[in-house]
Amino acid sequence: MLFAALAVVCLLLVVQIVAPFVISIAVVRGSMERAVAEWTGNEVSIGGSPEVRFWPEPQITLADVTITKEDDRSRRLLARIDKLSASFELYPALLGRIVFEDIELTRPSVFVVRDREGRLDWANDGLLSAAVRQAASANANTIPADLDARVGDVTVENGNLELLDLSGNRSFRLHAINGELRWPRLSQAARIEGSAQLNGQAASFDLTSAQPLLLLSGRDAAAAGSLQSDLISGRLNGTANLAAYSFLAGSFDVAVPDVSAFTAWSGIEIPGAEQVRSLAMKARLGISGDVLRFEDLSLSVNEGRATGILDLALPPGGRPRLTGTLAFDRLDFSSILAAIPPRTLPDGPPDDEDITTLHRSAEFDLRLSAQEAALGPFMLGDAAVSVLKTGDETRLDIADSDFEAGTLTGRLTSAKDGFSNGAALRLSIQNADFSSIARRLNLTGPLPSARGSLELSFSLDKPMGTASWEDARGQMRFTAGRGTIPGVNLAALRQLAASKNYFPLSEASGDDLDFDGMEVVATFAGGSAELQKAEIANATETLSLSGVVPYVDNSLALSASITPAGTEAPDFTFFIGGSWPSPVILTAPAPDTKPLND
Repeated sequence: MLFAALAVVCLLLVVQIVAPFVISIAVVRGSMERAVAEWTGNEVSIGGSPEVRFWPEPQITLADVTITKEDDRSRRLLARIDKLSASFELYPALLGRIVFEDIELTRPSVFVVRDREGRLDWANDGLLSAAVRQAASANANTIPADLDARVGDVTVENGNLELLDLSGNRSFRLHAINGELRWPRLSQAARIEGSAQLNGQAASFDLTSAQPLLLLSGRDAAAAGSLQSDLISGRLNGTANLAAYSFLAGSFDVAVPDVSAFTAWSGIEIPGAEQVRSLAMKARLGISGDVLRFEDLSLSVNEGRATGILDLALPPGGRPRLTGTLAFDRLDFSSILAAIPPRTLPDGPPDDEDITTLHRSAEFDLRLSAQEAALGPFMLGDAAVSVLKTGDETRLDIADSDFEAGTLTGRLTSAKDGFSNGAALRLSIQNADFSSIARRLNLTGPLPSARGSLELSFSLDKPMGTASWEDARGQMRFTAGRGTIPGVNLAALRQLAASKNYFPLSEASGDDLDFDGMEVVATFAGGSAELQKAEIANATETLSLSGVVPYVDNSLALSASITPAGTEAPDFTFFIGGSWPSPVILTAPAPDTKPLND
């Protein structure tokens, strides 16, 4: 046994010594050139002198390798490789049959074009392309035995990839690519893993496909993979299609821990993104015709969580349309409004696949619910909300919500071409605690402490983000049942009026004004409100107010009268002036108050 082992070792040594004299370097170089040309179907040129070594294993290294594609119109550079190394089997080489395996590419630069139909136009005439075409025609990853070539392991060191996407008129450049492709044979599964840099951001990736030929052909193919970077991470497992949508049918999840950094890095401008700090999504995606359905959807936005189902329709020649339902634990209305893009595009479908263009042209029909919904300083409970954006109009409806121990409903409608050109609001608050509302709005002064209802409607002709109450035009009606107005004592006011013609309302304090009912009706425009009706009544008397309230500077210009119960004529009149929250009382004849429409 020992002698047999020594004989084998000696034979191997002899072969290694004799091989450089038997195997021609020119033959190996020529075989390598033919192999690359056969795989790509394009012209291959080698600028440097080849290096061949036989220990510890036979390997050839070619320098300055260039692959070009020539047609009737031009010659296009497909790839430039600083060094291309490949191992080969020694004994077939001694017999004149050189079989290469385990390719190493050092500093390769590859240039790929994705045409308007989604096909990768790189190597259309070689062995790989022939296998891809065969798999596409059979719609399976099976190919004839004469096309089922061995690939082996391909290692990339410090590579670059430039992809020109004609369908979206965009280009992508990956730098510092380091990784390995493991693909035993063309008919078998393939896996590529490694790292790269895009726009200066490093990322690691891992992609596996049991049907790599179908994937390259632009057909649906089984695929699984992951992406990991500081800005975005994700996983997918299902079916991918590089031609139709570049989307996945199957399960996926994606997380963006810093949305502002991601949008700055990617160059994607999405309205409302500044409201989002972090974003994560997990779903099962299905594709039916032109509709992408996100089922079992789990969405995290900042601290809020939501579950539901969404459909994204991408009709040819039409506008994208997002429909579905989402149930949030917490929602912020300011984020919803910021996320609705203005309609700044002409009629018709979007011109390209740019995500910002798609977002601005998209239509929405969403049903949202939330256990809690932030509306400025208020928190709504069990809110039911709908968002509709079609054609020229955007509408946000609050169908139901708990609000300050009462309920709130409302509708916000955009002007033509979006909220940037104006809006109209209708708000209905029923049986709410208005003393709590005043506290949350930081309002001070003699305000009613009661449960009441408010009907408010107004319109704006300016962008919502820059408009003020001076720009609002509308009307309101407030009613309340039993309550009090702290710090208003009508009896003390009468006593002071007997001795003074002018005094602050705060001097007539010491008690509260109890009332059984209150009704205020007003119109407002240009920063002033005109009281159409204002009555505060209890069992003994009724306080009536009329006049204008220039609320932009908190000033007051009101006439007031007190009418005893059971009578029609007032027994005491006075004028309220000064400014809120410290009005003054004048018992002398009041100046005329000029209506808004005079």
